[in-house]
Amino acid sequence: MGKMRKLVASTLCLMMVSGGGLLYAAAGKTDLSMYVNNVLLKQPALSSDGGVYLPVEQLPENLQAIMSVDESAGTVRIYKPNVNTVLLDDQGKIFGKVRSDSSSTFSALVQVDHLKTEISDLKITITDPAGKTDIVDNQPITEKKDSFWFKSAAYNYKVTDKGNYMIQVYFKDAASKKWFIVSELQISTT
Repeated sequence: MGKMRKLVASTLCLMMVSGGGLLYAAAGKTDLSMYVNNVLLKQPALSSDGGVYLPVEQLPENLQAIMSVDESAGTVRIYKPNVNTVLLDDQGKIFGKVRSDSSSTFSALVQVDHLKTEISDLKITITDPAGKTDIVDNQPITEKKDSFWFKSAAYNYKVTDKGNYMIQVYFKDAASKKWFIVSELQISTT
């Protein structure tokens, strides 16, 4: 009977020590709700040992950046070019509001600098308040420069609904062949 008590006591002590160690190891990590521009992202961030670790897959779209993953080299690179976009009407004047139930011809003027990776294409889209997206322009980028200007072809668009319209500029990463949003501009109806 004495051996049985010692065995039970030893087993309980061993379970408490190992269980306590597991609880201690788990206590140092906490999931954090992650918001970018006040929008909750799908995957949480992780807080551990005084640092916060972010799920990198969600960052490019939310930061309007380009991401390159090279698993063989064990690297993740995020490139954040400076991309500014303005809209020009058919007389070359800058605008940011349109009348509903009107048709207009416009071009997008895109200014790029601080581009530290290679891109192969540039695409501009417009999305209406209902979520329907049209391609304004889609061109290959042949000059490999870290700064350039791009003016889209003239595009005729019929504004039918009241609300906000989103103009988005995408770059295609030359290595991964993936599209990344690098700039967006919101225009509203009057």
